Amino acid sequence: MRGQLFWDGNKRTATLIANKYMIDNGAGLINVPLNLWPKWNELINTYYRTGKIDDILEWTYENAIQGVSL
Repeated sequence: MRGQLFWDGNKRTATLIANKYMIDNGAGLINVPLNLWPKWNELINTYYRTGKIDDILEWTYENAIQGVSL
């Protein structure tokens, strides 16, 4: 997402590719519920500004991974 390969659609493209890798490896998929988008976008913006990924990874694992029972 941070690489900004396209003018628009970077988050969608990154999520689509991440989901392909996750599905191929039996790790579920990323699906952020609509009511959680504001928080996810806040975390993404923080990642863009700082390059620190730990907070968004932890939040995503806890709130937006589906198809795997932990």
